[in-house]
Amino acid sequence: MDISKTARTFLILFLILGFNYGVSFQQFLHFDWADPRGLSDSASYLAMSNGDYDVSPTHRYRIIIPFLVDIVREVIHPLITPDSLHLVDALSFYAVNYLITSLAGLFLFFFLVELKFESRLSLLGVFVFLGSRMTILSTGAPIVESLYYLAVIVIVYLCLTQRSLLLSLLNPLLILTKETTVPFLLLPFFVKSMNRKLILLSLSISFAALFWVRNLITASLPEVIKSDDPILVTITSHMASALENLSQSYFSLSGWHGLFAPFSVFWVIAFFGAWLEYKKVVTDYQIPRFLFWMVPVAFGYTVLSNSAGRMLHILFPLVIPYALIAIDYVLSRK
Repeated sequence: MDISKTARTFLILFLILGFNYGVSFQQFLHFDWADPRGLSDSASYLAMSNGDYDVSPTHRYRIIIPFLVDIVREVIHPLITPDSLHLVDALSFYAVNYLITSLAGLFLFFFLVELKFESRLSLLGVFVFLGSRMTILSTGAPIVESLYYLAVIVIVYLCLTQRSLLLSLLNPLLILTKETTVPFLLLPFFVKSMNRKLILLSLSISFAALFWVRNLITASLPEVIKSDDPILVTITSHMASALENLSQSYFSLSGWHGLFAPFSVFWVIAFFGAWLEYKKVVTDYQIPRFLFWMVPVAFGYTVLSNSAGRMLHILFPLVIPYALIAIDYVLSRK
């Protein structure tokens, strides 16, 4: 075993944990269940963590984080002083989301190193991700996006490193993270070196697992399941608001503010990096072309949601490398 490499990995993880705690703790500290400030879905996840799945069908099947929160709450509850018991629910969510987001940061670091960025530049990219308003929100608030980001970076990293077997084994779990993960499970089909037959078999099992879990939840709530529960019906209802969502996201002042929420100025820096690569001014890095299939998926989600910034944040495996290309180019010039 390479001790120096192991020590380096632990150092990187330690830095990620420290930075993530520094930027996210205040978000957790100021979260108010009575006034969630646009995060009304947190009430659904709290109910689910307590075994109550009589919540919105949009949230009902995102089971992994509520399940983990229930376990963590049982562990930390005896350690909480009586005057702080009102924090136990939010703290349980924070502990789960904090660890998951930190793990996503670690996989992002591995991903950037695999793209040939040196360690310090890769760590900067991780800090850009962890310091994003969207990441801070998903870490400090009782929501489930942290697992979504982890699932996407794991898929992207395993595609880049061509680990078909490992990805195939993880697919049944990844598909349960959040329904918006599903299109990203198709990314291996755009990588020629991946074992597509194995991936196809894995996805068949994964979809069977997804609908099996959904049916288990549905069967446990026979009196509350409504006609709008099926996935396609839910998508159709969102599509009915497509024009309004697009107008609000791309043609309003508040919409533009929301668009800059994920990456702020790093959007502009990333576009500069993409231009440098396109003009072959920088040839040290080559961004995998399969990542560009993420763009129509992310923009498609903005049609289904009036929160475009939240939807576009999923492009971080593409935006951050291009931003690093631009930063490296500018800082390395003499």
